[in-house]
Amino acid sequence: MSGVSVSPPGLISVVIPAYNAQHSLRATLDSVFAQTWPHVEIIVVDDGSTDHTADLLAAYGERVRTICQPNGGLASARRTGVAAARGELIALMDADDLCRPERLAVQARVLQRWPEVVLCCSDFDAFDEQGGVDRAHASRYYATISRAPQGIRSLLDQVDTLDLQGCLPEETSDPAPSTTVCRGNAYRAIAHGNFIHPPTILFRRHLLETVGSFDPEAGSMCDWDWVARAAEAGSVAFVERPLLDYRLSSTQMSSPRHRIRASIDTLRVAERICRRDEALYLAELPRFRADLGFFCADAADAEIDNDKRKAAQLLLRSVVRFGRVDAMTLRVLLKLLTPGWALAAKRQRQALSGT
Repeated sequence: MSGVSVSPPGLISVVIPAYNAQHSLRATLDSVFAQTWPHVEIIVVDDGSTDHTADLLAAYGERVRTICQPNGGLASARRTGVAAARGELIALMDADDLCRPERLAVQARVLQRWPEVVLCCSDFDAFDEQGGVDRAHASRYYATISRAPQGIRSLLDQVDTLDLQGCLPEETSDPAPSTTVCRGNAYRAIAHGNFIHPPTILFRRHLLETVGSFDPEAGSMCDWDWVARAAEAGSVAFVERPLLDYRLSSTQMSSPRHRIRASIDTLRVAERICRRDEALYLAELPRFRADLGFFCADAADAEIDNDKRKAAQLLLRSVVRFGRVDAMTLRVLLKLLTPGWALAAKRQRQALSGT
């Protein structure tokens, strides 16, 4: 981080990667401008957009720090943005989501109250273009939370009440606002699967000096790779209050159209975590073998239409190396043995019937 000037205390840098985001970025920026936290810089990394994203950003002038670069993917854009941040605190965000007005103020208060916490995240609501809303979406989005007996409180077992007085907009009617915050060491749980939503993260800038930045080699799962390294460095906090509205769309990286890349990158990052911490891998070998076996089978399923040879290799690896044989294994094997035209016909029938 040498060579980057540090702004006065209290500045929060909000880093937003943007690729062809002209239709959603304005609403995203407006939500950041509406924050109750008074000192905010907005950094948008235009990652080689080919639409009118650059024109939209130019209209904001100095209100938004815009960095343009050739298209390099999410990790490259996040890496560029956090390196340029001047604030003591850095917030991650995506170009199609919306911040609640109190987001930065609440999360900054968490980090102020608990110095041992290296990053703060939160619950979030999800919405779609048809007006549908799913409240407290984290427990449905992340299997790690939904499978835990008590949800997030099984993963982060220290539960406290946080006073929100002064964080909320003036028009808020609640006379004594508060929320619960769950804290704890999440590294072991995150090593098996992320449950921290990247666009809700706020962390101290010096954490980058401890754990490094986002790694382009981790591909679309660079957030999980980075969060695992961050969680190894200290406690994390989860605000049990939605501080973000997460946009559901067919173009986002978690959508079905990006499934091949996501499944392969998930397997790659899971293997990286195991290599990076061999002691943990050996201590929890059966669980990691189950994880890797599943990720191999899932990647095989995703690859069937694209590359049957690669899909077969992944499924074989799941069975032989990691010992996974279950209903999923048989389902993927059946797909591998079914002619391509038959699979295409089946998908067409399902599309027509809506199943």
